[in-house]
Amino acid sequence: MKQSLMNVQKYLSHCVGFLLMISGLNVYAGNLTASVDRDVLGLEETFTLVLRYDEQINTTPDYELLRKDFDILNTQSGTQMSIINGSMEASTEWKIALAPKRIGKLLIPSFTIDGAISDAIEITIEGKSKSPKNTDNNVSVEVETSKDSSYVQEQIIVTLRLYTTVGLNGVELQPLQVKDALVVNIDEKQYQTKINGRPGAVVETRYAVFPQQSGELIIPSMLYQVSVNSGQRDVWDRFYGNSQNNILRLRTDETRINVLPAPASTNSGEWLPALNVSLSEHWSNSIDSLKVGEPVTRSITIKADGLTAGQISPLQLAPIDGLTFYNDQAQTDDQKSTNGVEGSRIETIAIVPTKAGHFTLPEVKVNWWDTKSNSFRTASLPAVSLTVGLGDMSQLSVPAAPAPTEAPTSVDLNTDLSSIPPQQTLVQEKTPLWLYISNVLTLIVAAFFALRFWQNKRELTAIYTTDKYEQNELNQNENSAWNKVKRALTEQQPGELRKALITWGQAYWTSESITSLQAIAEQAQNPALTEELRKLDEAIFSANNANPNTETLLQLLANLRKQKHKKAADSTKLRPLYKN
Repeated sequence: MKQSLMNVQKYLSHCVGFLLMISGLNVYAGNLTASVDRDVLGLEETFTLVLRYDEQINTTPDYELLRKDFDILNTQSGTQMSIINGSMEASTEWKIALAPKRIGKLLIPSFTIDGAISDAIEITIEGKSKSPKNTDNNVSVEVETSKDSSYVQEQIIVTLRLYTTVGLNGVELQPLQVKDALVVNIDEKQYQTKINGRPGAVVETRYAVFPQQSGELIIPSMLYQVSVNSGQRDVWDRFYGNSQNNILRLRTDETRINVLPAPASTNSGEWLPALNVSLSEHWSNSIDSLKVGEPVTRSITIKADGLTAGQISPLQLAPIDGLTFYNDQAQTDDQKSTNGVEGSRIETIAIVPTKAGHFTLPEVKVNWWDTKSNSFRTASLPAVSLTVGLGDMSQLSVPAAPAPTEAPTSVDLNTDLSSIPPQQTLVQEKTPLWLYISNVLTLIVAAFFALRFWQNKRELTAIYTTDKYEQNELNQNENSAWNKVKRALTEQQPGELRKALITWGQAYWTSESITSLQAIAEQAQNPALTEELRKLDEAIFSANNANPNTETLLQLLANLRKQKHKKAADSTKLRPLYKN
C-alpha cells in the first residue's frame, strides 16, 4: 500500500508539473530597449531612435520629454514575428527620426511601456556637419578610416559615404574585400544634412576591418553605381518613382594603412588588441555550502570591445587537487555597435569536489593591449575560496543490531477465558476518488506525448532527406576549401595558408565563428596540431622564425578529415527521435 501511495504521488507531481509548464508559458515580463544609429552628429544632421519591446502591444510611447531637445521628423511602428527553437515570438518596434535643437551633450530620456523601462542614451551634437570634400557635384563619395596606422588584428573602422543634393532612385555598392584582413559589415544608415547650404542626404556604410598580418594594408577603391532621378522630385524620395534616370559610376580613393606587428615580447596566443576587455563570472549555486560529490557550475564571460569572439583565446585554468573540472563547449557571440564589434566568449566549467576541505581558485587574468593608450593592461577576476563539507552519504550511520535475549525456560499458559480480548475485525478501505482522477490525468499526459512522438517521427523522416542533400553540399564546400589549403602549403605562403585554414575550418565545422587558428585548435583538440598552428601564427605575427613543419601539418589535418569521414560513413541509419 505504501509503495502504491508513492507511485500515486509521483504521478501527481508529474501531472502538476506538466500543467504548470503549460500555464507558465504566458508568464513573461516584457523587456524594453532603446538604441540609436549614431551618437555623434552635427547640428544640421538627423538620426534614428529605435525602441523595441519584446512583446506584441498596441500602444504609443510618450514623446513629450523627447521634444525638449529634439524635433521629431517622422515616426514608424510595426510588429515583428520570429520563430526560435520551434516557438513563435513577437516584438513591437518604434522608429523615430530626430533632429537636434542645440549643440552639446543631449540626453534621450528613458521610456516606460507596460512597466518596462529603457535606458537613457547620451548624444553628442557638434557644430559642424559632415560634408564632402568636393561640393561642386550633386553626387559625390568619400572613404574615411579611423586610423592611419594600427597593430595586427586591431580593429579599423572604414566608413564609406555618399552625398547627394538631388533625388536618387537607387544606390548599389560592391562588397568590401580586403586582402589579408577580416572584414565585418557593421551597418548602413541614411540621414539628412546641409551640403554647401543646400538640403542634402548622406548614405553611410561602415565596416570593421581586422588586418591579419603586418605590413601595408590596402583598402581598395570602392565602386558606387547611382541612379539619379532626372525629374523634379523631392530629395528624400530616393528609391521610388518612374522618372527617367541617369546612371553614375563613382569610385572612392584607395587607402593605405601601415600595420605594425605585435610587440616582440608578446606571446602570440595572448595578443588581444582592443578598446576594452572585461571579465565577469556567475555561479549556478551558492558556494558557501558545497558538499563532496555535489557539482557547481562557474561561468566566466570575457568581453572584448574591438575584437571578434573568434579572436579571444580560451582560458587556461590550473588543476587543483580535490576538485575535478569539466569544461563545456564555449559560447561565442559578436555584437555590433557604434564603436564597431564587441566579441564575447563564455567559458562554462562544472566543478565537482572529490574531498572535503578548503580550496582556493587562483586569480583569473587576461592580458590585453589597450589600443587607445598603446600599453599592456590586465583584466582579472579575484581569487575564490571554497569550503567543501562532507556529503549526505558520509553522515549516514548504520543502526546497531538489538542485543540478543535469552530464550525463556518455561511458558505460562493463560487459562482465564475472560481475559482474552475480543477478536478485531479487519476493514478493507475503498480506493479513493483522487486516485482515479490522477490515473486519468496520467493517461491524458501519456496520450499527448505519444501523439507528439508520432508527429515528430514523421517530421524527422522528411528532415532526414533534406539534411542528406545539405550534407552533400557542405562536403563539396569543404573539399574545395581543403584543396586551397593544400595549394597554400605547397606555395609556402604563411599569410595565404592562414586564410585558407580559417576558410576550411569554417566549412569543416560549419561555423562562421571560426576566425582564427586558435579557434581551429580548440575545435580539433589535438596537441600536435595546436603546436603547429601556434608556430604558423608566430611566423606571421611575431619576429620569431619558428615556421611550422608543412608535412606534419598536412598529415595532422588529413588525419582529422579521415576521422570525420569515417564517422559520417558509420552513421547511415535514421537519427533516433530521442537520445538515450
